Amino acid sequence: MYQESKISLTSKPATSGSISRVQFLILVILFLSAFCIRLYHITRPPLDFAPIRQYQNATNAREYYFNTLDDISETRRKIAETNAERMGFALEPRIMEHLAVTGYRITGGEKLWIPRVLSSIFWIVGGIFLFLTARKITSVNAALFSTMFYLFLPYSISASRSFQPDPLMIMLSMISLFTIVWNYDSPSKSRLITASGISAVAIFVKPYCIFLIFGLAMSLFIKRHGVRKAIFNSDFLVFSFISILPTFVYYGYTSLIQRDAQAHIQASFLPYLLLRPYFWKDWFVIIGRVIGYTAFAGALTGLIISTGFLRTVLAGLWIGYVVFGMVFSFHIHTHDYYQLQFIPVIALSLIPVAAMIVNKFSSLFFSRKHIVFLSIAVILLIAATGYFVRSGNLRDYKDYIKPVGAIIGVNPDFYKFITADFEKEVMAAREIGEIVGHSTNTVFLTSDFGRSLSYHGEISGLPWPISISMRDRKEMGTPIPDKKELFNPRYLMIRTYKSKLFKGKQIYEEYIRFTPDYFIITDFKEFDIQPDLKEFLYNNFPVKAKSDSYLIFDMSRMSAGEG
Repeated sequence: MYQESKISLTSKPATSGSISRVQFLILVILFLSAFCIRLYHITRPPLDFAPIRQYQNATNAREYYFNTLDDISETRRKIAETNAERMGFALEPRIMEHLAVTGYRITGGEKLWIPRVLSSIFWIVGGIFLFLTARKITSVNAALFSTMFYLFLPYSISASRSFQPDPLMIMLSMISLFTIVWNYDSPSKSRLITASGISAVAIFVKPYCIFLIFGLAMSLFIKRHGVRKAIFNSDFLVFSFISILPTFVYYGYTSLIQRDAQAHIQASFLPYLLLRPYFWKDWFVIIGRVIGYTAFAGALTGLIISTGFLRTVLAGLWIGYVVFGMVFSFHIHTHDYYQLQFIPVIALSLIPVAAMIVNKFSSLFFSRKHIVFLSIAVILLIAATGYFVRSGNLRDYKDYIKPVGAIIGVNPDFYKFITADFEKEVMAAREIGEIVGHSTNTVFLTSDFGRSLSYHGEISGLPWPISISMRDRKEMGTPIPDKKELFNPRYLMIRTYKSKLFKGKQIYEEYIRFTPDYFIITDFKEFDIQPDLKEFLYNNFPVKAKSDSYLIFDMSRMSAGEG
């Protein structure tokens, strides 16, 4: 039985039962502090984390919002629709976009802080259920430690307020994991249906979490019934059917009719990568960037030394994560936010190590005098770090920041959260919009594929690939036009996200012959490492406008059919 295998990870009897007043106070302070930290500069432009994804969602939300307004100009409405159409295929259900539009309508304006606050709330609520799950398998003190890691890991602070479906997915995943453990603790049909329903919603929002959910569920069913009986157990079959059905219907439609999901899966699952050493190296590097190697080592240690029910839980979650990474082999070693669901797994895996630390230093951590002392120390440390970053001194130590950050778990881009000063980029985008007359016929070379430029400048166009994109296309086996096709004065070969068949394989890439009015450059570093492009533009087209922030070539004669 579960109660017999529940482990005690603290020598203090009080922590194996109800929560003490001091522990409850710490819990409240943790969640309030975590939420307040996420409100820091929340009204600034969302360029501090994954701007490509955030502005993609913002663009889709803008289209929905503009279509609800009667007083919006037809020009702005058309630009918004064009940008949404060019943004790429629709994969996940656009729940966050519709929530954002609801917030826009309530507040009477397009405010990007609304979905970001919602994401922060989702992450915090997920932390509550992470604590409740940890509480079922360990002591209160160790559960507090695990929750603190989940809430205050620098990467989670930045990612959890991102305008993406991921924080919502994490919240629902945490509720799902809790209800699965809850049902295992005391099985009943009502608990099974609740766990299945919550899991269904989580998987529907973003299917990536299916691996953790089924990893845990399968692990617990095997523990109780054995491998052979678990697979054909009626409760497991009910859980599987209910959990997968909504997602199967929705993504079956997008795969068979729209072919978006099918194309994405084919672009993500590249089995040959599993045989390439650089794949595993890059995956490990990203873990360091997101989690930190110290926490990763501690979590791996916790997995190894865990026993009983805790080991069953952790084994299921780790197996789920590894399988997820091997299925989404392309993204797991190139996109750091694909590690988001690994954060709660690491947090729970730190429980055995946390228990040892808490047992040894419980009098230090949980006396009122030391709580005040530690709180003041943390506040001073945060203030000093913020001043250090804002003063620009980090540039003098850039060669040391990345390896140190990877060891202690501070993402190199976390300084963007602290500084959050992007007014220059926004003003440049608006200037560009005015210069090109809010054109819908542009090409741009920017660090985020023109997402923020299109949004703030209210222009539309297609992105010119950066060098990393070209590498990714080669890795995915995507056809790339030769140099003569890419650079000619009559048209540009531009990749779009339209789905089509290529050599019997469904892909979401298609090159079109595009004749833009303007070529806009804001990423000068990338422009310098593409000498063929630089030579082509300077030799064939006049400069329309130039500043420290942008360079615009006039290509109107190309679109007019000249040359």
